[in-house]
Amino acid sequence: MLHILRWVLLWCWLGSAMGATIQAVTEELPPYNYRDKDGQVTGLSVDLLKRMLEVSGIGLDRKGIQLLPWARAYQMAQYDPNTVIFSMIRLPEREALFHWVGPIGPRVTWVYRLAKRDDVVGHQLADLAPWRIAVVRDSALAIELAEKGLNLVLVHDEDDKFRMLLHGRADVAPAMQMGAAYHIETLGHHYSEFVPMFEFQETKSFYFAFSRNTDAAIIEGLQAALEQMHRDGSFDEISQAWGRRFWVQPAGK
Repeated sequence: MLHILRWVLLWCWLGSAMGATIQAVTEELPPYNYRDKDGQVTGLSVDLLKRMLEVSGIGLDRKGIQLLPWARAYQMAQYDPNTVIFSMIRLPEREALFHWVGPIGPRVTWVYRLAKRDDVVGHQLADLAPWRIAVVRDSALAIELAEKGLNLVLVHDEDDKFRMLLHGRADVAPAMQMGAAYHIETLGHHYSEFVPMFEFQETKSFYFAFSRNTDAAIIEGLQAALEQMHRDGSFDEISQAWGRRFWVQPAGK
């Protein structure tokens, strides 16, 4: 009976949302979202969103998925109607600013330094007080670390964090391990030139975040589509495919 009720609710939500369109904005954050060598916006979250749109009958606007600096995308997602930003960490201070669809995957963050900077030491966040920390402006990490009173160097995107380390303008940079490997390679360097110092104590989850003035039927329809993907196995299929593609040797192994 519960199974039947779920299907009825799913089709009610999908029916009310079908034909609607949304604006989608994101940043460079592999493996979740990034621009590939052919100039196409791709990634785990991109594939999940496309599948959710297919299931729900909701479409993208004519601009498609826009890859922008995070601060600009964040502002658009707060004020433009029917707009989704991803991949977004769900924080208490953000809770009332957006509608949330997810979760779509974990954020496990490591703190990196240059391998040659063995003077930079630390085993927990409190140990980073003497060091300059490169973080993306308006990101979840910027918010979290600012609250701890740490010395932040604000940058435009994930690539910039590693540029700052290479140019001596920052001492450490927090990043997901798969994303770090991608950005370091993009900059023409090798992962072995950097050292993951320690893992953050807590793991948070990524979500799709929608502007508050997004039609409720869109939110309900896409959440229902995501739950349907969990049931039919397509969520795991997409996640595992990207996990295999971006696998790197775990830190400390």
